[in-house]
Amino acid sequence: MVLSQVAYGPAPAIGDGGHPPRYVLRLLGGFGLERDGRAVAVPQGARRLLAYLGVRQRCARAEAAGTLWPGSHEERARANLRTMLWRLHRVTPEPLLEEDDRLALAASVTSDVVTLGAAAAALLAGGSPVGTGPGVPALATGELLPGWYDDWVLTERERLRQTQLHALEALAERLTAQGRFSEAVQVALTAVQLEPLRESATRALIAVHLAERNINEAVRRFELFRADLGRELGVAPTPWLEHLVRAGRSGTAVPYP
Repeated sequence: MVLSQVAYGPAPAIGDGGHPPRYVLRLLGGFGLERDGRAVAVPQGARRLLAYLGVRQRCARAEAAGTLWPGSHEERARANLRTMLWRLHRVTPEPLLEEDDRLALAASVTSDVVTLGAAAAALLAGGSPVGTGPGVPALATGELLPGWYDDWVLTERERLRQTQLHALEALAERLTAQGRFSEAVQVALTAVQLEPLRESATRALIAVHLAERNINEAVRRFELFRADLGRELGVAPTPWLEHLVRAGRSGTAVPYP
């Protein structure tokens, strides 16, 4: 369904470069809104609605009201939503939202969460890795809205973290297969930093070291991972990971399980 955009006030302004202003909504690593590269102040309460739409992209009004004000009566939640919409209309000369029976970010607003999701989906669908551009850096950005503890934020934060990890691992494997070892190491390290006790992330890093015949690095990483697992969880790496390292030492290829 195509949402109709409600006009508020004068026609959209033209930016410094003679083009309509573009907005970037940053939710990974902290909240921020930019208009053509310049920070825009958003009232604290209105941030919650803008952030929710930056994650969900579009939703029914009732869904937004019920999610953002879960402890309020339905009528009170709807009234709160109307207040937040009014406040958002006053933040910028151009509307940030499209409104009909549903709510969505305006076409001029780009969310880094959406950018991350698109980059991850392309990689996990088997698309070729990109050397530069906004997609790949998006995979390495911070967590969703640190310091926010709304239930919906906690749920989406974990979902996005898993999306980041799977995409980073897929990208590291793809780069390794293409012989782009330096890039693959950086991507795999990012996944390991996001979740140090995740075996698939460490496996991707070890695989890069083995592919470029850095056996000592592969063994060192395995021993560090084994020590961390034992200390933090009281468990050992899977036999397959140990077999991967041993096979690498002997120059034997190990098929992916």
